[in-house]
Amino acid sequence: MAWNSTTSFDDLSQETATNILSRLPVKALIRSTTVNKKWYSLITNPHFISAQIKHAISQSDDNVVLVIPPVISQEKHCSLVSIETSKVLEKYELPFTTRTKSLKLIDSLDGLMLLTDLHAFYASRHLYLWNPCVKTHRPLVSSCFKKLFEDPYISYFISGLGFNQASNDYRVVRVVYDVINKMNPAKAEVYSLSKQTWRKIKDPVVPRIGQSDGVYVDGRFYWLETTPPDTREDGRIHKIKDLWILSFDFENEVFGELKVPKIVSKCIGTTALSKLVQFEGSLALCVFDAQSTDRGVTYPLRIWLLRKENGVVSWILRFTAALREVGWPINITNKGTILIETRPSTSRIDVTSIVSCNLKSMHYKNLGFGKPKGVEDPMLIPEPCTVDTSFTESLVMYEGGKSILKFSK
Repeated sequence: MAWNSTTSFDDLSQETATNILSRLPVKALIRSTTVNKKWYSLITNPHFISAQIKHAISQSDDNVVLVIPPVISQEKHCSLVSIETSKVLEKYELPFTTRTKSLKLIDSLDGLMLLTDLHAFYASRHLYLWNPCVKTHRPLVSSCFKKLFEDPYISYFISGLGFNQASNDYRVVRVVYDVINKMNPAKAEVYSLSKQTWRKIKDPVVPRIGQSDGVYVDGRFYWLETTPPDTREDGRIHKIKDLWILSFDFENEVFGELKVPKIVSKCIGTTALSKLVQFEGSLALCVFDAQSTDRGVTYPLRIWLLRKENGVVSWILRFTAALREVGWPINITNKGTILIETRPSTSRIDVTSIVSCNLKSMHYKNLGFGKPKGVEDPMLIPEPCTVDTSFTESLVMYEGGKSILKFSK
């Protein structure tokens, strides 16, 4: 006797349906929400979004990076670029503009990007959350500290993006320093993506003044301390100050500090460039310098990894390489390709390009991009370009469309 099955996709368990649908690209998932109410409810469920993110991260291409234009008055989109071929795979139109038409990526997490204005007056004051895959953005142009927020001459801001596991919520932390009355303790506030509001952190103890950029790693956001080493009049290092890292725990909402051993900090001289990045799942410190030798000028790069085992914190030297390109380290892929913003010796300071170097093969590739000619404001020039090396397609902040409003009722 023949068996006639009338089983359809809708008869599958939610676990099986989630396993199948979470493998689809974000564009296909968005189209799938228009099928029926059941599919809409499943795909917009937070548990499904988490499953989709996990799958997307496991399948991510380490040779693809997202380049964020520093001057959006000339280039109004971000470019998804292949490191191997320099080919632009996709362009994401920017749905907003900033006060000075300049842009900087602070950090990204699960497809959600936190961006700000490059200008020193507006950096971390005017913030923007954006998921380019679902074409949704949210400007964060307010603060719990109105007086300090509105006057850039009396305050300094840093910010970071993270995730609170307990509430399944993406959050932004912002620290406010009073630069006039430096004895005043720093203030802090947290923005909740799910609640769409800022709130003050009561009596925060912020032990350090952090740099304006940092990185999120395993529940914490980290900023490198801004204080440089002491120097002699001839410019040489006289005394190496202890190097510290400021951190913020998104679960407990407390600040901490981490001392960097002198074996690490002593290689950061007055001319060295340093940046915190995530590498191989750990917090990493990239240090890039120029050194004169009998054979000419070399550009040593060192990458130190933070390790925590049985409560003991240590730093290990993961990579040492002599690069042929001078520039600013802007990020690193998980497989060890460093991205550097370079400037030809004959060009203006506002003209740069992005070069990649695989630290194992020492293969270089000029990706182009960088800063174009015509940067009008000199306060923008020192800031390096930004590149996201962990770009992930996700449904975070997906709000649906007009065609599926009937299913949301």
